[in-house]
Amino acid sequence: MQQYNIVIDENKKETTDHGSFEFPLAIYTTDISKNVIGFIDWHWHDELQFCVITKGRVVFNINDCQVILNKGDGLFINSHQIHRAKNYENTNSSYICFDFHPKLISSFMGSLINTKYIEPYVNNSSIEYCTLSENLSWQSNIIHKLFCIYEIYNDKSFGFEFKIFMNLLEIWKDFFEFYFKSFEEKELNYNSLRLKSIITYINNHYMEKIQLEDVAKVVNLSKSACCREFKKHMKCTIFEYLINYRLVMATKLLVSSDYSVTEIAYNCGFGTTSYFIDKFKNKTGVSPYVYRKNSRL
Repeated sequence: MQQYNIVIDENKKETTDHGSFEFPLAIYTTDISKNVIGFIDWHWHDELQFCVITKGRVVFNINDCQVILNKGDGLFINSHQIHRAKNYENTNSSYICFDFHPKLISSFMGSLINTKYIEPYVNNSSIEYCTLSENLSWQSNIIHKLFCIYEIYNDKSFGFEFKIFMNLLEIWKDFFEFYFKSFEEKELNYNSLRLKSIITYINNHYMEKIQLEDVAKVVNLSKSACCREFKKHMKCTIFEYLINYRLVMATKLLVSSDYSVTEIAYNCGFGTTSYFIDKFKNKTGVSPYVYRKNSRL
């Protein structure tokens, strides 16, 4: 199933349902160009995430880092890491995404498996991500297991949950043996905390007229320092992020409500309807009216 939009809350935490309470795992394909703003914007979640590129080249930003992956490459993103994904230059790319909560493989709260082999690495701020390549045997094995999980998940024959569970345990064992043990705990990333604070403020006030001075006060920086730090780590300006977030929220209203385009424009913080329509067309290639009509078809 194609995941078109990442649903997020006011703290930029993804709220997409990743499976169920009984089996907290979701697997879906993402064709990046089909997303409303043309890429997967910054977000984070409690779940562990694996990605395998199936077409083109994808640029992933994880916190301050950037990686470019080709078809066949994979990526592990640890819990609570801020990340986004874009097509590389003019490519049209897609990937399979595997999201599952650590509790799926942690046995039970307080168990030896959880306290010794899961929590220390999920909660280690040094472990942000790991790229996976076919050139290393242990990473190639993980990519192969992920494709097996994808087939099992789509087939959903009797016992498919058990088979997926066993493969995930094997993947985690490989990470433990070849990757995790080399990391030591490090201090909190204060840049990440600042960015989350800015994002939270924008998400809570996007429907209002936001002043740069107000944003800077949230993180106790000057306006210039605030702009500089945000662009350095997020690869876009505060204004660009604000407009993208407003467009994502407007899209949700276009699909789920009967508000007029003018009402949606003002509810999402756009000063005029014409400005909203212009920004929307620049991102999607169609007007809000056409987008609403197509989405309901």
